Amino acid sequence: MAIRLNSYRPLCINEYGRNAIMRYDLPPFIDSSCRRDPDLENEYPSMTSLCRGENFAPTLSVGDIVVYMTRTGDYGAFSSGNRVLTAILEVVEIYDNHFDAAQWYEKHGVALPSNCIVPGNPPYEWSQTAGVNSRDFDNVAEWDAFYQARSRRIPVFIRAEKIYCELYSPPVLTNAMLIDIFGRVPRTQTPPTISEHQFDKLLHAIGLELHMMI
Repeated sequence: MAIRLNSYRPLCINEYGRNAIMRYDLPPFIDSSCRRDPDLENEYPSMTSLCRGENFAPTLSVGDIVVYMTRTGDYGAFSSGNRVLTAILEVVEIYDNHFDAAQWYEKHGVALPSNCIVPGNPPYEWSQTAGVNSRDFDNVAEWDAFYQARSRRIPVFIRAEKIYCELYSPPVLTNAMLIDIFGRVPRTQTPPTISEHQFDKLLHAIGLELHMMI
């Protein structure tokens, strides 16, 4: 079992995203893109190559633990800090492609995650995102076309179970906490592996008692 630390840009990271939260009654700390990756709202959260390409999803194994924190930002009234820990997931199944994953979700009567790119599962509208993306796409069609191409090039799809998930009032992670745990603020463009000791210290720092669950 490996424990990985990853980050994402939450919907509440800017005023546009905060307007989407109010307009559509969305959890503030879901992913901000037109294909939520990770899709933390789903009963069985999913992770794909859409965001990190080869650097993350293809490197995971069943039983791995993924800790998700948000990227640093101004979350307005939704948090007193500028980084929070929202989810701890366990990898339970790895599919060769999105179509095989979709069959499992449909067979078990679970809604398809937004990052499952198959016919009949469209992206979110621009107004349901934070309106910003790492490649400066101007509209959802361009944004989703990039994701479509990446899902064909790197089709691995990860289904996970929630060990912990808090999308409304997650605990704050300060730079001081991260430096105390890791010796620095970790970079997550290529999500690093962390030790069980560091994981336990991270849980202790935010007041979670979950280590016995894994």
